[in-house]
Amino acid sequence: MPSTLNNIAKQGEYGSAMMPVIQGVGRAAIEIAAVLRGAVLRGALGAAGGENVQGEQQQMLDVLSDEIFLEEMRSTGFVCAVGSEEQEELLVIEEYSHADYLVLVDPLDGSSNLDVDGPVGTIFSVVKRKTPNSETPHVSDTLQSGRHVIAAGYVLYGPSTMLVCSVGAGVHGYTFNPAAARFELSHADMRIPESGGYYSVNEANKAKWADNMGENLIRLKQEKGLGMRYVGAMVADMHRTILKGGVFLYPADDKNVTGKLRLLYEAIPMGFIMEQAGGKSMSKDIAVLDIEPEALHQRVPVYLGSKDNVDSLLG
Repeated sequence: MPSTLNNIAKQGEYGSAMMPVIQGVGRAAIEIAAVLRGAVLRGALGAAGGENVQGEQQQMLDVLSDEIFLEEMRSTGFVCAVGSEEQEELLVIEEYSHADYLVLVDPLDGSSNLDVDGPVGTIFSVVKRKTPNSETPHVSDTLQSGRHVIAAGYVLYGPSTMLVCSVGAGVHGYTFNPAAARFELSHADMRIPESGGYYSVNEANKAKWADNMGENLIRLKQEKGLGMRYVGAMVADMHRTILKGGVFLYPADDKNVTGKLRLLYEAIPMGFIMEQAGGKSMSKDIAVLDIEPEALHQRVPVYLGSKDNVDSLLG
């Protein structure tokens, strides 16, 4: 009998508590995958006509995915609030405002790939509230370092739909089986190779990178002989990095002086997964998981990969 998401209940200290939440993520993923498959036929591709809080053009599927994810988190009964990359404010789930957990999500990572039928994903993490359960959840509940994350993961919408997650007891990948209508364990105990692999970055911006990162990358390539692969969706690039080895980087630059990726929605969840897979997650001179968040939509530079490659890049 294949292992399913129910197996999460047996993993580590928080598996039992996190299983309903991650099952909710799985339901959202199935629905989002279905919407993505039919989007071009239903005229659902293209801009939604608005901007998100970061001033970026929202795609119609960004909005739809955000709505789907919120509803599935509400349906768990265990989530009091959701922080979304697509929303300026924390979204409180009023009927479950007494619940223990908050979920932070990038509902559709890489949505610029949609018009060319490229891979996209969902990134999420879970934290336990700091405010009393008798009070309304507050944005301060989300401002916790990655060391306080109790579960995180991502969904990759590719040739198959795959949910990769960790509850602090290693990283496991579940692939959706349409015949059985469920996620089944396909990649147990995922570990990043210690050497080899690829570097993944938009090298077109190299001349504008901060912290001498352009020269550092040249040195890394010479020392390690890494090949280059870049999809432009963090989920897809990180998934390959974990499976094949190497390093993913998104440095600060002249335009994004504090970095481009969001600390709460991208850097921390992926940093948590990378460390659980035996890799390293850095933001310049501090571990991603050690950064104390100051704002819901804070941005940081990110360097994720095998310990040897990250150390070589930043050394």
